[in-house]
Amino acid sequence: MALALAQRLGKEALPCRDSYGFAVNRFFVPCANEAVRLVDEGASPERVDAVSRATFGAQLGVLSVMNLSKARICLNAARTLSRLGSFYAPADGLIRMGEADLAWTLGDAPPTGAAADAVIADRLTASVFLPVLEAIDEEVAEPAAFDLGAQHGLRWRRSPCAMMDEMGPAKVESSIIGLPGRPTGPLPRSLGRVGSLVR
Repeated sequence: MALALAQRLGKEALPCRDSYGFAVNRFFVPCANEAVRLVDEGASPERVDAVSRATFGAQLGVLSVMNLSKARICLNAARTLSRLGSFYAPADGLIRMGEADLAWTLGDAPPTGAAADAVIADRLTASVFLPVLEAIDEEVAEPAAFDLGAQHGLRWRRSPCAMMDEMGPAKVESSIIGLPGRPTGPLPRSLGRVGSLVR
């Protein structure tokens, strides 16, 4: 009924089970949180924001989006998602910025080396891939729904499941294993679907 109503209204529905973060915040909030962790570790906010734009083909970087939607909102969402495990717990900087209701100061991105940018990009993508694969395991939504949310909700030209299919399972697995703060334990079962998630 709801899908039919969306179609009559000319809207494209995103089928999703009732779950913490639903489909979009389930991966965007961990990505924003990882961006803050990178800043906490010494990366410049401008550089992290610029790399996130390039990585996801986005009009706005993740910190810029957080400035628009407010860090306190992202903090509340991260605290909700933390029920899912320690990986989702808010970064110290997110707690500080959110509780003080502050915005990131973002000017021109300072230049940096390709290796440093690659580390930032890898951590940001891994912080998206892991929650998407976990959510697929939990049958929160189908892979196409996560990509739809990224494309329409976040205006990302490079969406999570399509990116994983392009990279292949070995590279996605390596990226996730290297993600700081990921709890040790089995990797998501849906990692085995990488390569044909959206094909």
